[in-house]
Amino acid sequence: MYSSLSPSTHLRCVTMNGVCECMDTHTHDGGLENIHSGCDICIYFLIFPSPINIAGLTTAEKPPSDPLPARTTAFSLTSISERENGSSETASPPGPGDQPTPASLDSLDGASVLVTGVTSTQPTPAGGADTQTLSVKADLTALMPDASDSNLISIAPSNQSSTTDTVTPITTIVAAVPKKRCEEKYNMISVKYIYDNKSKLYDVKLDYHGEEPCQTTDCTSMLQGLNECSTKSINVSHPSCEPPKILELHVPPEKEKFQLVDCTPDEIASTSICLMWRKEESFTCKMTNFTYTFHCGDNSKTTPSDMDFIQLTGLLPKHNYSCYSEVFYEGQEYINKSKLVETDFGIPEKPEEFNCSASEKEINVTWSSLQNLPNGFILCNKNNSEKSCKDLKKNTSTEVLRDLLPFTIYHISLYAYNNGKVKRNGNAVSCSIQTKEAPPTEVQELMVYRKSDNSINVSCKPPKRINGPESTYHLEVKSGGVLCRNQSNKSCRFLVEDLHYLTDYEIWVYVYNGKYYGSKVMQYQRTSYNSRALIIFLAFLIIVTSIALLIVLYKIYDLHKKRSSNLDEQQELVERDDEKQLMNVEPIHADILLETYKRKIADEGRLFLAEFQSIPRVFSKFSIKDARRPSNQNKNRYVDILPYDYNRVELSEINGDAASNYINASYIDGFKEPRKYIAAQGPRDETVDDFWRMIWEQKATVIVMVTRCEEGNRNKCAEYWPSMEEGTRAFGDVVVKINEHKRCPDYTIQKLNITSVSGFSYLLFVFVFLLNGNYEILNVRN
Repeated sequence: MYSSLSPSTHLRCVTMNGVCECMDTHTHDGGLENIHSGCDICIYFLIFPSPINIAGLTTAEKPPSDPLPARTTAFSLTSISERENGSSETASPPGPGDQPTPASLDSLDGASVLVTGVTSTQPTPAGGADTQTLSVKADLTALMPDASDSNLISIAPSNQSSTTDTVTPITTIVAAVPKKRCEEKYNMISVKYIYDNKSKLYDVKLDYHGEEPCQTTDCTSMLQGLNECSTKSINVSHPSCEPPKILELHVPPEKEKFQLVDCTPDEIASTSICLMWRKEESFTCKMTNFTYTFHCGDNSKTTPSDMDFIQLTGLLPKHNYSCYSEVFYEGQEYINKSKLVETDFGIPEKPEEFNCSASEKEINVTWSSLQNLPNGFILCNKNNSEKSCKDLKKNTSTEVLRDLLPFTIYHISLYAYNNGKVKRNGNAVSCSIQTKEAPPTEVQELMVYRKSDNSINVSCKPPKRINGPESTYHLEVKSGGVLCRNQSNKSCRFLVEDLHYLTDYEIWVYVYNGKYYGSKVMQYQRTSYNSRALIIFLAFLIIVTSIALLIVLYKIYDLHKKRSSNLDEQQELVERDDEKQLMNVEPIHADILLETYKRKIADEGRLFLAEFQSIPRVFSKFSIKDARRPSNQNKNRYVDILPYDYNRVELSEINGDAASNYINASYIDGFKEPRKYIAAQGPRDETVDDFWRMIWEQKATVIVMVTRCEEGNRNKCAEYWPSMEEGTRAFGDVVVKINEHKRCPDYTIQKLNITSVSGFSYLLFVFVFLLNGNYEILNVRN
C-alpha cells in the first residue's frame, strides 16, 4: 500500500464487502479525490497537517536545492523479529530516489499495535535547509503481528511544492501474545459418519465439544458426498490457533454390506447360539480396521475385538435370548443391531410301559403318555425283508399295525421326536413278536408241458408266502372232472406218465403249510399224436415244397440269365419307362400251376422270356448306393448285378462296423407274403461267413442253388458246405454239419445241420441243380 502525505491528504483503510480497501483522500483542482487500492490487512491512521513525531521512525529531508517539492520518506516498523528464520534484522528507510516499498501485512492476523498521543520534533538536517515540524495526534488501532513476522509500512513522498518538512514519528509496539496450537484446541474433536441410503454416500459431521467450529473449506465442502472406504485428510483450524490440525477421515463401507446373521449350526441349535457379522458384498476397506462387541443375556463380549462372531453354548432349549452387537471402524461406531434369538427344541423323553400283542396280520402296541408332550412319535416295524415307519400325533398312546405278513417275526420300536431346525429323536423302546399262521398263497409260474406224446412234466415256483412252519406240494390230474392221478412232493416237480393220446387233462397244484391248504392253480394240457407218424408227414411235406420252390427259382434264374445275355449283345438306344414296360402278370393258383407252366414253357419258353425281358435291368427309381460303397465292392461278384437299398438284406453289425451289415442279397415277396424269399448271389470265398450269418439270422430252411460251383472252367460260386468226408466246417460263429448227400440226375440234395455259438441248431436242405451253363432250361418232367 502506498500513500502520499501532505497537509491536505487523508489515508484510510477499510473493509468493503469482505475485502480490505485503502482510500487516499486529497484535494485536487479545488475538489476531493478518492483513490482506492487493495490491501491485505486494514491498519487505520489519522493524518493531520501538523508535524508528526513517532518514535522509531525517521523522516529524511531533501536539500533545498532540489527543484522538486519536498517529500516525506516512508517509515517502517523496526525491531520486529522474523520467527521463521530467527533473524532480528531491522529494515532501513529508503533513499530519495527509491521507489516506495509496500508493507508486508500478511502475518499481522491476530496482532495489535497501539499508537496514541505521540509527538516528535525532528532535528534540523545538515546543509542549512529549512525545517518544518509536523505534529500529529492519532488513536491508531491495528492487528497485532505475530512475533515471527516483520512488517514494512511505507509512506510515499508528498506532492506539495512547499519547503520540505521533516517528520520524526515515534512508534509504540505491544509484545505479541503466543497463539494456542490447533492440535491442542481440537484434541477432543470427534467424527460422525452420516449414511445416505439413496446415494450410498457419507456425510461427515464434526463434534468440536464446545470449541469454536472450523470455518475453512476443508471443514465444509470436503465433508459431504464421500465414497465408502475412501481416506481424506482435512485441515481443522481457527484464527485463534496455529498450525492447522490434520484430521484423517477413514470412510467406512456401505451399511447394507454388513448383516448380523444367525450362524448357529442346526445340529446344536437347541443349546447353542452363534451370531456373526457377514459381509454381503466386496469392498476395499481393510478388515483389520473393524472391531466388534456382542451382548447376549448374561453372556457378552464388551471389549471390542477383531472376532466378528460369538459362540454361546450350554443354553436352555426353546428359550429366547436378546442379543445386541456393535461394529466399529477405525474406533468409530459404524453399525449396531439387536437380534432376538430362540434356541431350538431339545431331545424328548423315552416312552414308558411299552407293550405288544399280535394276531395273524395285526400287532397292537400301547405305551404311557409323556409328561412333556413331544411333537410326535415314530413307530417302526421291521422283519427280515422290509421295514416301515409311521408318524403318530403327540397325544397318541396306542396304535394297531395292520396288513402284516402272517407267521413273521417283527421288531417293533417306538421313540418320540421334536421337529425344529433339525429333527431330534429321543431314546427308543422296542419289542419282538411273531404273527400267527394263515393259509399259504397260491403257487407261482405253473408250467405244464409234454415230455412225450403221452407224458406230462409239471413244475412250479414256491408261493410268495408259506405262512406256516412247513410246505408240501400236491398235484391232482383230472379228465372230464374225474380224478386220474394224485401226487405230493416236498418240491414242486412232478412227472405224469402213461396218459391217453389226444386227451384233454386238468392239472391242479396247491401247497399245504402244516395248518392250512393254499389256493389251487389249474392248467389244461392235451396229449399228442404218435410222433413217428407226424415226423413222416412233415418230412414229406417239406420235400414236396422244397422241390416246387427250387423249380420256380431255377426258372426265374434261367430267364434272368438269358435276358442278361441278350442285353449284353444289343444296347438300347432309347430309354424306356420302367413302370410302363413291365408286364402285368397275375398270380397263379396252385391247382393250375402245372398247366400254366406247360403253357408258358412251350415254344422254348417264349412267354416266360417275354415276362422276364419286360423287367428292366436296373430300376432307375431305386438307389443302389450301399452296394457301390468302396468297402462293399469286393463283396459283389458282378458289378452290374447289385441289390437295391430299399430291399437288400441287412446283416447285424459286428463291433459297430457299418460295412459288416452288407451282403449281395435281396428280399422277394411271395403271394401275399412280404419278404417270403431271398435272392442272393453265389457266395465268394470272402463272403462265405457273411452268407451263413445271413442264413442263420433269417432262419432259412431251404437253399436252392441254380448253378454249379464251377461251369466251363469258371468259378461261379464257392463251395460253402462241408463234404461228406469233412463232415463239419465252421463259418464264423456258425458251425455246419452235413448229415446226408443225395445225388439225382439233374440236382443234388445236401441235408445239413447248422449250429450257432449259442447252442441252438436246426435242419437245412440245400438243392443244387446240375445245369450245363446259365442258359439251360430245366425240363418240366424232371
